[in-house]
Amino acid sequence: MSDSYRKGDFFWAPDPFRRSSNPRLWLVLAAETLPYAGEEYICAALTTSDLPANHEVGDAWVVGRNPDKTSYCSPWVVGTIKHRAVASPQGDVTVDFT
Repeated sequence: MSDSYRKGDFFWAPDPFRRSSNPRLWLVLAAETLPYAGEEYICAALTTSDLPANHEVGDAWVVGRNPDKTSYCSPWVVGTIKHRAVASPQGDVTVDFT
């Protein structure tokens, strides 16, 4: 698929762990190596919560940083996001951070 996402991209998509909630930001951890490449992605949640085990994105932003907020990746909040569920692409972070 020409419009598929790659490792390091992030987008808004529904949170499969919370019903009736707003979409959240998801960081793509794996895409090209999955059995259904271009149709689904293994992602970790992005958040503005500074919890002890979260990883601050910091200078790893390539495109899409909100300068008014500090973003963190929650590596324990992982989900499979379907391509059709992506609401809006937002940008990407470095592959090293991912």
